[in-house]
Amino acid sequence: MIITGCGHFYQTIKQLGSGSFGSVYLVKDLNTQYEFACKIISKHLINIYNASQMIQSEISIHSSCNHKNIVKLYSYWEDQNNIYILLEYCSKGHLINPKTQFTEDEVFQIFHQILSGVDYLHQHNIIHRDLKFENVLIHEDGTLKLCDFGWAIKVQQLPVENVMCGTTEYMPPEVVSKQVLDFKVDTWSLGVILYELLHGSFPFIGHDQQELVQNITMNQLIISRRSDISEDLINLIQALLIKNPELRPSVQQIYLCKWVKRCMKTHNLFNHYENEQLKLKVKQKNIALKVVQDVKYLTPNIKIKNSQEDIDVKLTNSINTIQSQSTNTSPKPNKYVDKFFSFIELFKNF
Repeated sequence: MIITGCGHFYQTIKQLGSGSFGSVYLVKDLNTQYEFACKIISKHLINIYNASQMIQSEISIHSSCNHKNIVKLYSYWEDQNNIYILLEYCSKGHLINPKTQFTEDEVFQIFHQILSGVDYLHQHNIIHRDLKFENVLIHEDGTLKLCDFGWAIKVQQLPVENVMCGTTEYMPPEVVSKQVLDFKVDTWSLGVILYELLHGSFPFIGHDQQELVQNITMNQLIISRRSDISEDLINLIQALLIKNPELRPSVQQIYLCKWVKRCMKTHNLFNHYENEQLKLKVKQKNIALKVVQDVKYLTPNIKIKNSQEDIDVKLTNSINTIQSQSTNTSPKPNKYVDKFFSFIELFKNF
């Protein structure tokens, strides 16, 4: 079959998959010989399911993304019967559980790429809402890329009205219980992905949909220990699968947990959020030194004990001021998971 669009002719090679509104095909540009994935969406099915706005939103959000860990949307067009979306082709399929368990290092090399894509989305006020193995594609060069923005939303303000969407095994309690939601929906799904990478199964299961939903909302998380897995990784999974979204880490806080910081250093990967944290720490120390110098200059003749009290007060005030002014550059501490989030280190060695 030949597909015509945007002045190009594409030869379909094989079907890659199918969904609620159509199918995805591997196609080749007959002029350049480049291969793409082409999503063909039936207008008839769109009308039946009243999904026009959903498809428009998917195209708008996905086409706005430009990141190495997100499948590129090159172009889109329509004819009388279908909508066509031309996508980057990832020849190695989607992420699947291996026959043997992933090592901790392999888990990190997978997870940090997914995390990088989600971080980009959240920085651009996009919630994916359907993060799962099947929506993580593998490029020919081994790069992992997020795909399928059918349930993604562009957030104007928080919280967001709940819509039951996504894949139940990856849904957090606030979605299955129909509460309002925010970006923490995606971080729960990241926790499920981490758990699945380690154990090859979901953290919560059920014989049917009703039992699965009940287990997600009510059951305590149990993580089987592996001798080759560090406590820092176990702590991260436990934090990501906290049922209360207010206590669940954000993407920024994930980057500052011990496990991610350690692994990124091991692989010589730049950690933007740790860098911002260090810059803030240096800024605070410089202000503290200036306060000390000012106090010594203004009160040269009083007792050292009193001077130290003044210094402590001014240091505290300075730190509080900087902390309140830095909410846009450094994530807030999460006191419920501080056993592995090291925000307290900001104020050490003063």
